[in-house]
Amino acid sequence: MKLWQVVVALVLVSFVGCASLEGIFEDEETVPLSEVPAKVKAAASNAVKGIELTEAEVEREDDRVVYELEGEANGKEYEIEVTADGEVLEVEEEED
Repeated sequence: MKLWQVVVALVLVSFVGCASLEGIFEDEETVPLSEVPAKVKAAASNAVKGIELTEAEVEREDDRVVYELEGEANGKEYEIEVTADGEVLEVEEEED
């Protein structure tokens, strides 16, 4: 009986853990826009003209820091990845 309980507990933990599994492998956290460096916000604004930034996350990848900024421009939503140095890595237009 105890083995069955352990198996059920492991299965439940696995299901619950799947939602946060990505977070285990990536060091990503939500940050207020006020804490995003000015050159990072400027790079995102230059990448998508007229964007109004709404959210930001910071991710530490190996030896660099990457900001993922979200915002809207011209009725479309965008995700822009920018290094802490202000280099735009990717601009992604969100699908409806």
